[in-house]
Amino acid sequence: MKFRNYANVAFAAAAFMFSGTLTVAQTNPTWLVLKNNLEAEEIRSNAKFMADQLSKSGGVMLSEQHPSGRPEEEEHSRHIRFRGTNVQVNDPALDTIQQFEGFRPFLHTTESETSIASNGRSIVATYNSSAGLHLVPTSPGILAFDRFLLSGYSTSTDGGRTWKSDFMPPAKGATDTFGDPSIDVDRHGRYFFATLGGDPKGVTTVQVNRSEDGLNWSPAVVVDVDDGDDKEWIAVGPDPHRPWVDNVYVTWTKFTETGAQLWFARSRDGGKTWNSRAIFSPVDNPNPLEGQTVLSFSNPVVDRRTGALYIPFLHFTNSDADLIRMLISYDGGRSFHWSRFNIPGAPDENSIPTVQVGTFTDCGSGGFRNVIHTGTDLGGGRFGLPRFMHSTRLVTQPAIRVVNGTVYLAWNASTSPFFGDPTSGSNILFLRSKDHGRSWSVPIVVNPPTDYRHFHPAMTISRHGTVSVAYYTQHKDGSIDVDMANSDNDGDSFPATRVVRLTTEEMELPPTLIPIPTAADPNRTQNYDRLIQPCYALGEYMSLTSLFNKNVYALWGDSRNLITEPDDPFAVIKGTHPQEDVFFQALRFK
Repeated sequence: MKFRNYANVAFAAAAFMFSGTLTVAQTNPTWLVLKNNLEAEEIRSNAKFMADQLSKSGGVMLSEQHPSGRPEEEEHSRHIRFRGTNVQVNDPALDTIQQFEGFRPFLHTTESETSIASNGRSIVATYNSSAGLHLVPTSPGILAFDRFLLSGYSTSTDGGRTWKSDFMPPAKGATDTFGDPSIDVDRHGRYFFATLGGDPKGVTTVQVNRSEDGLNWSPAVVVDVDDGDDKEWIAVGPDPHRPWVDNVYVTWTKFTETGAQLWFARSRDGGKTWNSRAIFSPVDNPNPLEGQTVLSFSNPVVDRRTGALYIPFLHFTNSDADLIRMLISYDGGRSFHWSRFNIPGAPDENSIPTVQVGTFTDCGSGGFRNVIHTGTDLGGGRFGLPRFMHSTRLVTQPAIRVVNGTVYLAWNASTSPFFGDPTSGSNILFLRSKDHGRSWSVPIVVNPPTDYRHFHPAMTISRHGTVSVAYYTQHKDGSIDVDMANSDNDGDSFPATRVVRLTTEEMELPPTLIPIPTAADPNRTQNYDRLIQPCYALGEYMSLTSLFNKNVYALWGDSRNLITEPDDPFAVIKGTHPQEDVFFQALRFK
């Protein structure tokens, strides 16, 4: 059996079990943005946090120091039929609970952050999965990992009725994958999957797996090796100069000593070899209303007809509103230019101001985050900030699609002008360009003016003029559903009569923020799934795709299922509560 006890592999939980753990805010101040005069660690993903923290722990842990159903094809509205009911994608048999003497239980039950691609009746669903993490004792009071595979996937060959689950293979000579999944498929039905991982020395990588059928996957090919890499995303489409050949593109954030850069890589041989470079490196700006040195959440997409490449991302400021920007390339990534949104009141013509969604909270070991939540304030938050046991982190990753030169963009935005306002709601905003991103419509609201918060949109174009935007909806009682708004006029409007509820059961948030203070670290907290960062539950994005006809496939993180905490003297919470899984729904437009 192979044990891991080296310096540069990924794991967050180890840090939660040691007193005196430092947050990114304390160790890397150049990666920060200022919100409400506080250093807000709104940048690093759960996967990257895990990578950083396990490198500090050496890969080991020490013992604790203290104790629904729809009919097969239901006519849900006049416009849409549901093909079957919600289907759980991840195999529940892979979830495990581990108990060791002297340790609190380890619940490997979190599946979240979904990305989906399809080719005919073949569908591949990808997601983060703590079920791929496994611990073994190495000596009394010490545990080590004999498996660290956070990048999970499930494949269906029958249009989403049944699924087979597994974990993506790491790079040759390496043993670990760190998650942040993104998948796409080329015109020949070849799938390409991007994730964070480790190289043979454990250094963080951006890497890509390839599959001819969605069932069998090659070892990952390393695109870039740098412990600063995070939040990668993949896109596939024709080379503008060789339209008979598909290029594969990956973008990601690279954190440096002076901030963050937007990096870009291209493969012209089906993912075998890659060329990469920085395409945007922001500099210090004395104006807090304008973009600072930090960016993230890039989301590239390719126009399958023209080969044009579009890369939206979030550029952070030191004021309430951050900025959505987009780079465009008409020559396969050789050169880029800015899209001009010309939004009134924006600091420049190339940006869309948006206030991020959620309540600004103190997540303890998870840093300061914007979250949605249920329940009352636990109290004791630093700087007077609230803390909520049932929370999930929110980000702003723009959703984008492009068809025949028409570009569609959607994002979540707070209803308050103030970052982290606990009284705020949120909406899904949408705008469109009919001329390859040169000029844009006025933003409109996608969701009906009901409920509390709407967040993490995903978008697809299922046929000419039909635009679908899925998103989470938090109701006023705190429960959560997944809804999908639909436009049959190419995004001119999204009537409330065309909004459908995708979830057959509403969900509640699991306990992701559990105080476990020590004298050395009074702010120490833990997720119920202790391998996952506090305040993470549903992940940072969901996914929507179509076959560009009448079929739409939706994939999301879901916490409707329950788990009962094991009876253990070291357990810090008791009883039954929600856990996270991944659910799928197929729909068909009439």
